[in-house]
Amino acid sequence: MVIWLAVMLAATGLPPENEELPRTLQADDDWVAVDGIVSLRVGGWASSKFSFNAVRTDSLQVSTTQQIFVTTSALAGMQFYEHFVVLGQYEAAFAAKMTVELGGAYLGWREHPKERYGKGVPDEVMAYAGVLVGQLDVHVANFGTFDRGIGFCGGLQFGWAISPHLSVQLNVEYRRLSFNYQVPVATGDTSLGGNSIAFGVGLDIRY
Repeated sequence: MVIWLAVMLAATGLPPENEELPRTLQADDDWVAVDGIVSLRVGGWASSKFSFNAVRTDSLQVSTTQQIFVTTSALAGMQFYEHFVVLGQYEAAFAAKMTVELGGAYLGWREHPKERYGKGVPDEVMAYAGVLVGQLDVHVANFGTFDRGIGFCGGLQFGWAISPHLSVQLNVEYRRLSFNYQVPVATGDTSLGGNSIAFGVGLDIRY
């Protein structure tokens, strides 16, 4: 009985060294419970719902056929125990005569499929969702203005590690965000936006 207790105590005192265990269960002098995250992205944002055509009550017709934005964004937040993620986002989206500024707040869950399945899969996959807020401006004289939009965003992010603190990311998002036109309309559209898809590539920095 005494020998059995001694063996059990020794086993609990030794760090696990089984390479098949998840990294969170292995002895790692560099592992911490909380990581800071900074992500930089470039990409696109597309939807046929960005087209707008209306005749106002003052008889002026306004229209735009823009359907694709080029986007640049920065995200920052925290990751807890390698899985639970809290992120904030700022994004600027550009078209020929239209710009959108976006802010987002997301909760996410990150997994590490390569640790389980080996080669041929991403090092990590994160699913996330949250609130998206935006302000749209059309840079055409007398076009009119739009209200601030509040909507939803959900996405998937796939990552491939370059180093323990740096990875390349590929992301795709579903967004539902629309902007109401502030000028009274006689006929035609009264809002711009709706269901859309965003995509991008970037760098993820952990510290």
